[in-house]
Amino acid sequence: MKNIYFVQANNVYGNEIRSVYIPYASGCIAAYAFDNETVKKECSLGGFIFTHEPIEQALEKLKNPFIVAFSCSVWNYEYNKALAKAVKEAYPSAVIVFGGHNILRDFATFDECPEADILIYREGEEAFLGIVLSLLNNEPLENVENIAYKENGSYFKTAEKSFCLSEYPSPYLNGIFDSITDGKTNFSAILETNRGCPFKCAFCDWGTLGSRVRLFPMERIKAEIDWISSHGIEYVYCADGNFGIVDRDEEIAEYIIKSKKATGYPKNFRVCFTKNRTEFVKKICKRFNEYGLDKAQTLSFQSLSPVVLENIGRKNISLEHFRELMNEYSRCGISTSSELILGLPGETKESFTKGICDLLEYGQHKAIQVYTCDLLPNSDMGSPEFVEKFGIETVRTPFFQAHCSSLEKHGVQEYNSAVIKTNSMSVEDWIYCVVFACLVQAFHNIGFFRAVAMYLRNEKGISYHEIYSSIIESFSENENSAGNSVYSVIRNLAEGMTQGINAWAAPCESLGDICWQFDEIFFLKALERADEIYAELKNLVEYKFGTDDETEAVFDYQRQILKRVGKSGNIKITSDYDFYDYTEKIYEGRYEPLNKVKTVVTVDDKEKCDSLYDYACRIVWYGRNQAAALYSSDCYSPKKFTEGEC
Repeated sequence: MKNIYFVQANNVYGNEIRSVYIPYASGCIAAYAFDNETVKKECSLGGFIFTHEPIEQALEKLKNPFIVAFSCSVWNYEYNKALAKAVKEAYPSAVIVFGGHNILRDFATFDECPEADILIYREGEEAFLGIVLSLLNNEPLENVENIAYKENGSYFKTAEKSFCLSEYPSPYLNGIFDSITDGKTNFSAILETNRGCPFKCAFCDWGTLGSRVRLFPMERIKAEIDWISSHGIEYVYCADGNFGIVDRDEEIAEYIIKSKKATGYPKNFRVCFTKNRTEFVKKICKRFNEYGLDKAQTLSFQSLSPVVLENIGRKNISLEHFRELMNEYSRCGISTSSELILGLPGETKESFTKGICDLLEYGQHKAIQVYTCDLLPNSDMGSPEFVEKFGIETVRTPFFQAHCSSLEKHGVQEYNSAVIKTNSMSVEDWIYCVVFACLVQAFHNIGFFRAVAMYLRNEKGISYHEIYSSIIESFSENENSAGNSVYSVIRNLAEGMTQGINAWAAPCESLGDICWQFDEIFFLKALERADEIYAELKNLVEYKFGTDDETEAVFDYQRQILKRVGKSGNIKITSDYDFYDYTEKIYEGRYEPLNKVKTVVTVDDKEKCDSLYDYACRIVWYGRNQAAALYSSDCYSPKKFTEGEC
């Protein structure tokens, strides 16, 4: 029997409780290949390498390999090249196959990894089976579509075609993962109910494939959900590009709910909802929220600049419709999250910072995610013509996945290409935008300054943009301040990225080797010096905007609602003003002027975080979309009394 091995090295999330995604992409290719009678008869599935384990340790798992197939993405490409080299040195006759998103549709990978023998473009199932059968039968590879190969020192590329199959066998149901799901690893799962994307966003490499959306059989989907629940898998990521794009997705959602009710699994089901069926998506989201399946409904924009949207071929919902959705989701107690990408063509410092604050103005107070624009090899944006047209400049930065351990201990560092300059945004502007975004995310979304900012905006008429621009200006100028100490950490990290020194996620002092997002670091550093920073912010507000009894009171309220390390139990939040109802109504789009009445809000907080690391994991990482850093109705069940009632 000829041994076939698959390598899909994924990141390990967490530290004490470690979780890794099941190698689904490789499993799909293995399932399709071993569904063939000839392959089953002549070959054996040797196994999977699914983490960045040391090269020597991974090599020991390979026993006389016939084929070693590597799934290549930004988080494992360098590891794959290093392991492929080791395999070739140990087993010169082994055939090395590279496929995945990181493989350019030319011969570049052969130059970057001389050990690779065959490249697969596009989807891998049919091409890989064709490769295996050709090698087994000593037939030429020229008849296998969507591949490149070496022969007599020359490179050859076969014809490309789009795929149309939707009857691929399931790696879950075919026993492909039986050898690794033995209880020794805490897996998260991937569920794919359809494949393909009808949109053609320039920054994404999915739409360039030109494949129509293909629906997988419902019987298979339900059986896979049963498999996931029977294996006690807590977290499931849905690989569909646009969940909710077809009516049957409601049936899938109800089956997942049914599974959780019956077995307790999955506990979380993360999806990327389609953007153009808001009412239908809202219906599904409400059901997921009712059973605690999805942490937040995503309402993504990527950019709010009309110029940028035209450049990248994207359309968004209107901001007014966004406001309506935000208000309704808030009234239903459903958390939401919105995404922006920094560095898109046509974006300016002004349009980006204004876009962040526009999201606040229209009701997105609790969760904005900002990502760097990474140049994906097979995207339209990655083409030489696009790069030249928009003056795109990138830097090769180390790649670290947020909430995962550093991979340096394994001897292999991954990299990605981050856009740090375009013809509309300088490097210095890019750095400013990073710091501005992190400040808004830490102070407003996670909640360090949110109550004060909402008060200043609604009672004093000061725009969010002016509020947060003033804070950055103050932090940057007052070098000996507590605020500057936090600001400097993030600015140095942003500058480090432009020099290729550090990644978009980095370890945080006193929190071990787990990598954290910059905005999380900003918040955690501010938390450690919270009282000093609140005093500095209070002085800033008094200097810039004036102060009165209400301003004094809102700062006091803000300090009280911020959850601290080591604090839990029966929390009483007192004020001469009803800030609790005031902010809750703003969340729901029902602004009313601040009411002066003595109020006591009692919170029964049963979750005590004894260390900063514990707080970082449970409050900032797991709980950020539920505003866990603040004592609010999202995470707690507070009781409010006026002075006479209490």
